[in-house]
Amino acid sequence: MKIAVFGASGKTGILIVYQALNQGHEVTAFARDPSKVTIRHTHLRIVKGDVTEMEMVKQAVSGQDAVLCALGVDKNKPDTTLSEGTRNILTAMETEGVKRFICMSSAGILGNDAGFWFGRIFMPLFLNHIFEDKKRQAEVIRASALEWVIIRPTGLTDSPKTNTYKINPGIPTSRTVPRADVADFMLKLITDKRYDRTMPAISSH
Repeated sequence: MKIAVFGASGKTGILIVYQALNQGHEVTAFARDPSKVTIRHTHLRIVKGDVTEMEMVKQAVSGQDAVLCALGVDKNKPDTTLSEGTRNILTAMETEGVKRFICMSSAGILGNDAGFWFGRIFMPLFLNHIFEDKKRQAEVIRASALEWVIIRPTGLTDSPKTNTYKINPGIPTSRTVPRADVADFMLKLITDKRYDRTMPAISSH
């Protein structure tokens, strides 16, 4: 299949690209800094762009079977990059007739789904602005008529892929999950429609 990956240069995004190519997909990797997409492959097209620029986004979305989003922000300051960038992606998808959208968000966006320490202490103190925009991003997606899934991983680690992760509709079952497992689940969701228009949590056993 043909898939576009937004946030392709990030730690999770690059794993999505890598796994997708290994599975035989044709991948368009969208990144602000293409030099950070260190993979080279005959089925990989790298698009340099900013998600706030609609024309760039359209070029990446055009002709795809699905779009996977692993956008993230580094600094906890007031920002709308996630929500506005995602709005551009969804608008481009509607314009180009692409229907399937899989987005990585985070446990905690529902307010009570990340455990006491993270949800009530760490997040309000250190990640409040990031999570405000993650919540706006989720609202934008949920208002869309597209086929969407928002996944809510717990704390992301660089551990190897386990293939034994747990999917839960409410509160995650553990505090961490390997990024490689998140990438694996997102790629499965391209064809697995049982979670459509829901926001499942993903965590380790």
